[in-house]
Amino acid sequence: MRLVLTLLLTLLGSSCTLVSSPEPLPQGFFGLESATAPVPEQTAWLGIEVAVNESDSLESLELQPGVRILSVEGGSPAADVGLQVGDVLLSFNGTPTDDPERLAILLRGVSQAGAVRLEVQRGDEVLLAEPSLSMRSSSQLRPLYFVERALWRVALEEGGQEPYPRIHKFAPRSALKRAGAREGDWILSFQGQDPGSPGELVRRVRRELQPGDPFQLTVKRGDNGRVRELEGTAWKPRTRLQAIGLWPLFGWETDRAENREVFELGDLILISVFKMRRVGSVTYWSILGLLRWETGTATLQSVEEGV
Repeated sequence: MRLVLTLLLTLLGSSCTLVSSPEPLPQGFFGLESATAPVPEQTAWLGIEVAVNESDSLESLELQPGVRILSVEGGSPAADVGLQVGDVLLSFNGTPTDDPERLAILLRGVSQAGAVRLEVQRGDEVLLAEPSLSMRSSSQLRPLYFVERALWRVALEEGGQEPYPRIHKFAPRSALKRAGAREGDWILSFQGQDPGSPGELVRRVRRELQPGDPFQLTVKRGDNGRVRELEGTAWKPRTRLQAIGLWPLFGWETDRAENREVFELGDLILISVFKMRRVGSVTYWSILGLLRWETGTATLQSVEEGV
């Protein structure tokens, strides 16, 4: 008798199916991702073109501090103080300039012409330059928000009076909000390092974190200016049950993408004792394949051409 029960349980166990799949990636803030804003009518002009400072070594392609100067306009403030192609601009009035967007933000934050302090690396030397910036008219557009929609689920913006990314808006179940951050906070550091511009911070999060990884932040409150150290965990997708069954007793499966669900009792191979199948808003019922009916309302969905 025990042998029969063991064989039966083994047979049932081998026939059991359990399938799950991770939740889909959260949707982005579509309106925020495409939003743009004009730059100020007058922006500070330094007269250089810069790029990320990549290592010259083929063995190590890591990014180095600062931005590398690609060109210097003749007669510009940069040319007047002797900046050269190949120099590395390390800081602007004491703020690190580790990505081109950060330098553009700092220049947009200058409200009037005047001298600024630049730290510049040339070879093994770090030099101090104090160019006198001039103001120029500008009609360009800039991205208004930078969205990290998976690991942090947050929209970032330029910090205004602070040269740091600022939290504009959280998505539901944001990892930053769970860590204690608030909308309006400035992010002063990420993983113990300067965060750079909002766009650079989003790129770093995607490059340095995996789902479920821990992270550390230093934030400055937007309402009272207090500095807080925060720790959190990057968003990790939960799994959803997709199918479960114990043949021939029952079976259930669903497909969220196709809005479809099937449930069967007593799978007799050719027919089922009971079967329910839902497609969209219509549900089909069947008993032994003989008694059949449907509930719900069928709807027509129009599909635009080219979509």
